[in-house]
Amino acid sequence: MTASHRISSILTIAGLGLALTLAACSSTQSPGDQVDDAWITSKITAKFTADPEVNPFEIDVDTDQGVVRLSGMVETEGQRSEAVELARHTKGVKSVTNDIKLGDPTIEENLDDAWISTKVKAKIAADTDVNKFNIDVDVQQSVVTLTGLVRTDSARRRAAELASSVKGVASVDNRIKVKQ
Repeated sequence: MTASHRISSILTIAGLGLALTLAACSSTQSPGDQVDDAWITSKITAKFTADPEVNPFEIDVDTDQGVVRLSGMVETEGQRSEAVELARHTKGVKSVTNDIKLGDPTIEENLDDAWISTKVKAKIAADTDVNKFNIDVDVQQSVVTLTGLVRTDSARRRAAELASSVKGVASVDNRIKVKQ
């Protein structure tokens, strides 16, 4: 390895460490909880990818303190059941909330939902009253679901207001919790 490759590798590792530290500092979860939740989410996603019955691109996995929420849309009850079982049998999972719906959204609906998700996330990221690191945005058939943990009830309400203001949003399901 040349000296320039070594320096580049060191800078990359240092940058990653700094990014993780900054994200942990601005979150209401401890760094250990964040890593545990991220690990659980990635293990479940890997199981979905390896399973021929489950399409990992149709199911969103969110983990908060070991509680896993599955959302999205699949075509059959068998796919939904398989996804829940794979999540339940993942080390560290305390419980699974199954918000997976049955159906077959069109490509246009998926694109609209992705656009809405991007716009909501951008509005939340730009707002200084809301901690973007603790809020997850999911959109299904123009319905926005917000989950996560914030420090104040005003931040919880503000996130819902921001989501509601995005063109194309049919409704907002605000599941954000306020840290006690």
